[in-house]
Amino acid sequence: MKYENYKYIKYKQVVQLLAFLVFIFFIWYYYHDGLLNPGILEKYLTNYPVASVGLFMFTYSILVIASLPTLPLNLAAGFFWGSLLGGFYAAVAVTIGGWVSFRVARSVFGKRFTKKFDSKIISRIQQGFDNNGWKFVAFVRLTPILPTGPINYLLGLTSISNITFLWSTLVFLQPVSIAIAYIGYKLNSFDEKNLADIDITWTIITVSAILAFLVAIKYISKIIKNT
Repeated sequence: MKYENYKYIKYKQVVQLLAFLVFIFFIWYYYHDGLLNPGILEKYLTNYPVASVGLFMFTYSILVIASLPTLPLNLAAGFFWGSLLGGFYAAVAVTIGGWVSFRVARSVFGKRFTKKFDSKIISRIQQGFDNNGWKFVAFVRLTPILPTGPINYLLGLTSISNITFLWSTLVFLQPVSIAIAYIGYKLNSFDEKNLADIDITWTIITVSAILAFLVAIKYISKIIKNT
């Protein structure tokens, strides 16, 4: 009986994974076909202001789930709704999409990173993550150079709780989302990005990458020193 239940669980997980991959395929198809272009939102803003927000969040969320580029949408949020409100909308959308990814990874693969390993370094990293999971989430959310999509799936393999994932993602995404939305707010038109705005965006990304590298080196060095 136990063996049959185990087979059923495995079969169920495979079906879930295949269904999800089909969903991702269609998202990628529509994205490359131009049907998820943020410029489409502009048609709904005047006549359907509330619906346009829902459409924006839905589009943003599925792009996050599919690990597709979301920077244009974050810029569009600032251009359409201003830096504060647009940044908030973007952060909420990323949180929703991230949580779906988080749950999919946990449902299909389980908490893989909570298994015991012989390596002392890996064990210390696991222990540190179990005790301070929200700090790790805060770090990755405040570092826009890190790919949001894949990280959501990786977090689903850890011991972090749903509540911790949701609140830490929503809270610590706000500064970055608002900063990028402010750049979008300063654009003269959404389709015509001038060089200065692009330079500012790349400056933010470059600085965050350097900070992420320095923090990672410091943390890894501390772990190695204590082993």
